[in-house]
Amino acid sequence: MDKNSFLALVRQCFDEIEGNTGYLPLEDTEIPVLEEPLVGFASADDPVFELFSDENVIGPEWRSPGEWLKGARTAVAFFFPFTEEVKRRVREKKGPVSAAWNICYGRNNYLVNQFTDSLIARLEKEGIRACAPVRSPDFRRNVIMTVNGEAEDLHYSVSWSNRHICYAAGLGTFGIHRHIITEKGCCGTLGSIVMDLEIEPTKRQYKEIYGYCDKCGRCISRCPVNAITKEHLRNLKICSKHAGALREKYDGAMCGKCLVGIPCESAVPSDTSAKDEACDKV
Repeated sequence: MDKNSFLALVRQCFDEIEGNTGYLPLEDTEIPVLEEPLVGFASADDPVFELFSDENVIGPEWRSPGEWLKGARTAVAFFFPFTEEVKRRVREKKGPVSAAWNICYGRNNYLVNQFTDSLIARLEKEGIRACAPVRSPDFRRNVIMTVNGEAEDLHYSVSWSNRHICYAAGLGTFGIHRHIITEKGCCGTLGSIVMDLEIEPTKRQYKEIYGYCDKCGRCISRCPVNAITKEHLRNLKICSKHAGALREKYDGAMCGKCLVGIPCESAVPSDTSAKDEACDKV
């Protein structure tokens, strides 16, 4: 199977996703949730993967593609943009929560898992071995208490990170909000697989881990609990506490404010002259 055949298979699996709509009961209407994904490829032997075990990046839980799949040749990253209908509704919502976001973002894991399971099954029918590490019972996440500036923070040392695979596979860089910024912006959801099919890696069009972030600060002003700063990124402890309070108060509601109404919502900002500063945790 060559690259074009693989991409055709990706499109087919995406088109066959069941339930790629969110039903808004108060409006008695359905809106589409995810757009077709961007796809990026990284060699399983890319030296960048050796950096991820650094405690300032991911940490000791990290496992390389070859540790997830013996004979791995390629790690594949997927960025699924949320549809404009979802983004518009979240962007225009003035209150603390958006029904469209709660329902549509709440479906993203189900939709992406359905996609990756289908893709892996079809690859295996072609004699290609593949796995989705975040779907594995061996996936691990260790929550580490840390200090960010003068504030307490959290760091997640995980055995696989879709965000970091997107970076390695040329799809985009991190922003100070800690989301991945791609050519279709940051308002989307991620997936990844490892396979023993070799496909030419996607060239990374950036050198810095924050290369696509122009440090404009719009996500800072969008955050309702001041969890984001240019110097220390998004404070995950503050963010998680706010998210938990929303879920409890509004019956499972979610935030998502820092993903919309900003220059990188749906594109790479035009001015990315502000590059890496002192930030190293991503």
